[in-house]
Amino acid sequence: MKTNKLTLLMVLASFFLMTSCSVRLVDFTVISSKNVSLKIDKSQGIRVSGASVGFLGLGASIKGAMDKALQSAGPDYDLLVDGVVSIQDYVLVSGYKVEGTAISTSKLKAALGNDGYNNWCKEHNIFDAEAQNNN
Repeated sequence: MKTNKLTLLMVLASFFLMTSCSVRLVDFTVISSKNVSLKIDKSQGIRVSGASVGFLGLGASIKGAMDKALQSAGPDYDLLVDGVVSIQDYVLVSGYKVEGTAISTSKLKAALGNDGYNNWCKEHNIFDAEAQNNN
């Protein structure tokens, strides 16, 4: 009887040890950990921050913090540059904080013109989803 319980316990323990879970941390269009000169007039942008926190970190995500940062700038802002992601850790509450400069690509496109914007994207190897969708 003891052998059966021990065997069952070992099988259950090995099942839990061999399982894993994955959690998506962030979706991104452009991201780099290097200092890159994008030749963007950052004075046209707005410095923003956003946080995503939860009890014991449950439900917190970098994507949520990025979305809140961009939303705080306004509906026209869709690009975050010079960003910093940090962990917010308090007693029983943790999550992520994102800070950066929000840029409106529609304003950037208006300032550079359509050809200028497309050249800027090519120069910096940035995929232009709008141009791809039109093809």
